[in-house]
Amino acid sequence: MDKKCILAQVCKTWRKVLYQPMFWEGVTPILHAKELYTILLNGEKEFVSLQAFALRGFQSFCLVGVSDLDICEFIDNYPLSKKGVKSVSLKRSTITDVMLEQMQGLMHLELSGCNDFTEAGLWSSLNARLTSLSVSDCINVADDAIAAISQLLPNLSELSLQAYHVTDTAMAYFTAKQGYTTHTLRLNSCWEITNHGVVNMVHSLPNLTSLSLSGCSKITDDGVELVAENLRKLRSLDLSWCPRITDMALEYIACDLHKLEELVLDRCVRITDTGLGYLSTMSTLRSLYLRWCCQVSVCATV
Repeated sequence: MDKKCILAQVCKTWRKVLYQPMFWEGVTPILHAKELYTILLNGEKEFVSLQAFALRGFQSFCLVGVSDLDICEFIDNYPLSKKGVKSVSLKRSTITDVMLEQMQGLMHLELSGCNDFTEAGLWSSLNARLTSLSVSDCINVADDAIAAISQLLPNLSELSLQAYHVTDTAMAYFTAKQGYTTHTLRLNSCWEITNHGVVNMVHSLPNLTSLSLSGCSKITDDGVELVAENLRKLRSLDLSWCPRITDMALEYIACDLHKLEELVLDRCVRITDTGLGYLSTMSTLRSLYLRWCCQVSVCATV
């Protein structure tokens, strides 16, 4: 990426070639609020030109520390904002309900560390085109938000959620709609979710191929057994920072998850060499993460 940026400065011809959108597919520019304005001689602020981004056809942006006004300016000044932007990530933003309501037409939306919108504002931003939604460290997100997601996002394929106030009740809101379309679910540090929530989740989302319960500290071996018995299509499973998981959970995984390729067990402090012995029978497992597993010996990992 750095080479492309440097070569584009060599001459106009190279710039014209390297600014073709095909060279920038999959790239997401990260713009901080302070980078969006130029300070004029009279002290006034002028929004920067986004023409260079438009020439490269960027459809995805990450905006950091922006306000409603900054987002309005971005929409007004980016030539492709009306039809070309498909993915937006807002981090540590003060976005409010009013601006969230304007975020229509997106296919991917990420909200991280945004604490000035309400659940009602989140609902207003949900449109049927969304296929990927990520919400983390947003204090006003709780069970009702999951209810809205299940009702309004029939095409959702990927949901990532880090919300300390989400409970088992939220897991009951998933419907048959998500059961067919959703293949990735990340419930990171959802501290209130227990095995009861897992029961609801595994029956509603049987087609999951990737599941993260990282930091869901109330999940036990029984919850893992439910996952292993009902989510046979899983290829990736993250159980890191689940301190109640023991070797028994690994036996369930080894017996039932025959398609599993990646398993994350970081900080699962009750796992021992015995549990790794169960995993040694899994022919499909390609990646195994065991950082800070204090009862696992070096010999067992060789």
